[in-house]
Amino acid sequence: MTADSGPAKETLRLAKLQGYNILDTLPEPAYDEMTTLAAYICQTPTALVSLIDSDRQWFKAKFGLDASETPREIAFCDWTIRQSAVLIVEDARQDARFAQNPLVTGEPRICFYAGAPLMTPDGYALGSLCVIDYQPRQLTANQVQSLQVLSRQVVAQMELSFQAEQLKSSNEHLEQRVNERTASLTSALNRLLKAQSKLRRREAALRHSSLHDPLTGLPNRSYFLQRLDQSIQLTNRQPKHLYAVLFIDLDNFKPVNDTLGHTIGDKLLQHVAHQIKLLLRKSDLVARFGGDEFAVLLDDIPNEDHAIVVVQRLQSQIKHPVVINNRKIFIGASIGVTFSTQGYRHPEVALKDADIAMYQAKTWAKQQAELRLQSQLRQSKQISQKSAEPFKSPIFIQDEHATISQNFVVFDAVIQNGDQAKRSLEDELRQALLQDQFHLYYQPIFNLKSGRLSGFEVLLRWHHPQRGYLNAAEFIAIAEEIGIIRQLCQQTVYTACQKLKQWRSHPNYPELSIHINLSLSQIMCTELLPQWQTAISEHQLPPSAVQIEIKEQVLLSSDPTIMTVLQRIKDLGIGLCVDDFGQGHSSLSRLHQLNVSTLKIDRTFVKELTSPSGADIVKTIIDLGRSAQMTVIAEGIETPQQMELLLKLGCRLGQGFWLAKPLSAAEVDRCLLAG
Repeated sequence: MTADSGPAKETLRLAKLQGYNILDTLPEPAYDEMTTLAAYICQTPTALVSLIDSDRQWFKAKFGLDASETPREIAFCDWTIRQSAVLIVEDARQDARFAQNPLVTGEPRICFYAGAPLMTPDGYALGSLCVIDYQPRQLTANQVQSLQVLSRQVVAQMELSFQAEQLKSSNEHLEQRVNERTASLTSALNRLLKAQSKLRRREAALRHSSLHDPLTGLPNRSYFLQRLDQSIQLTNRQPKHLYAVLFIDLDNFKPVNDTLGHTIGDKLLQHVAHQIKLLLRKSDLVARFGGDEFAVLLDDIPNEDHAIVVVQRLQSQIKHPVVINNRKIFIGASIGVTFSTQGYRHPEVALKDADIAMYQAKTWAKQQAELRLQSQLRQSKQISQKSAEPFKSPIFIQDEHATISQNFVVFDAVIQNGDQAKRSLEDELRQALLQDQFHLYYQPIFNLKSGRLSGFEVLLRWHHPQRGYLNAAEFIAIAEEIGIIRQLCQQTVYTACQKLKQWRSHPNYPELSIHINLSLSQIMCTELLPQWQTAISEHQLPPSAVQIEIKEQVLLSSDPTIMTVLQRIKDLGIGLCVDDFGQGHSSLSRLHQLNVSTLKIDRTFVKELTSPSGADIVKTIIDLGRSAQMTVIAEGIETPQQMELLLKLGCRLGQGFWLAKPLSAAEVDRCLLAG
């Protein structure tokens, strides 16, 4: 407070002091230690934490003095709060302001005084941290500076106590409201218990079905990739941990399915699934990907030979004829194999390599069948002729004496210089970055009721010279593996923020926002937070105008580093959006812990809206979002019926091809200009 401060300002200062609830409280070690330290540093017999009330000065902490308060009119500290600098009185007896002060002429006969004002963050001086001596003296510059530092620490302690009290009060208030709400809902809860039990069973079935194949009951691709990713991470931490990935495709299944019908085909798939499970250990995993494709994870195996033995047993078991509806059926299996020794970092890449090896095995089997047919048509002397060139491949092929009807191939990218298609893609990606072949597209997000544009989801596309526009899913894993994802992420963040600033300047769209998807590796990138801070600051955007979309699997991570990064993103003011919500097992506590702002309903549930179970799931997500004050967006809206049902269920925002396809920046510009 300054000397010319009026009554209004003094009223505000006193209100600020009362707000801290510190007056007339018991001594606290934190304040006592600071007065002791101040006296020690300044070499004075007395130090005080003094707070100036309306008519008194009250001592929160004191060293070397027995009094608890004095009238304000004789308080040295009343002069201290009128300035921002340290008030120093070297000899009060010679100072006209204090020479007749009872504290100078009488006990305790103050002679020297130095007080640093206790300034709140919003500029109110509530009192001082002061040191007192009973003989004239001076302070060094370091002592004055130390006194100022300690005064700020006193204020920091007051702020900390205030925030703690506020939190306690808030919690008590919240607890009271919860108790009141609980009491009012008790009777209704009893009526809902039965419905809740049915909903839980339905949700459990939904979670199971989202990760399992309905025909065979085996895990599906999503489940398999999650489990494979765990093995990859374990191998990266423990190089001796060895695993193998088997990609299985049934030979002769399609003719059986087409000739004998889907019913027998389904029974055959169930039989094969059961046979594979019988041959595996509990630590292994078998999944069905759809059609006649299966995948096996052999985890923690002693050596590669173990996997080869399992492959041979699988092929031997599958080739045995199966009798279904009195029909004897013969099938085989082509199997591709890859090992952890390839140094995988992404489960999709490992699965792709096993898939490549499987197709090579199937190609090899077809070549064997053709040679066999030709041999049967020729004379015996032609059987021994080998006119074909040796088959060259980036993978190592099993011994040619194996059974002709089924083959397996082991992927070996190290010995044969890697898979050429992958290497070509890597080179093309690097060139694409240099030649600016990556472009951003913007999927509009609308208010479903008003039809007003709310924001955009930012989509990365690669304009491939030969293959046209490619979605990010077709190249992002390789981009992460070869390290160009950082440059792509930086370009995406900067360009998206630049366009958002431009579009928000339109008088009709000042509240537009953007959603940008981030993978786990992008979240772990050390440049992520500085990139966002720079882009948002440079384009003068409110952080709340940006939403980062993450998968449920990221939200469920137990890695404290990931949670720290997500929390720091929230601390910047950027929103967190859970993409494809409902497919995983999201923890409600984690949603609240990270203060997730948005949920995106997975397009699978939107597609199933016309079914009662689908509508129930969507309504549950919408109700969850409303109760937790989270925005809910429905994605994948492709029909007017879906939009109508979403509106009836109370969904406010949505996106999808029926509303608008992803637009280039130029197309967005034209749309905004057109109104």
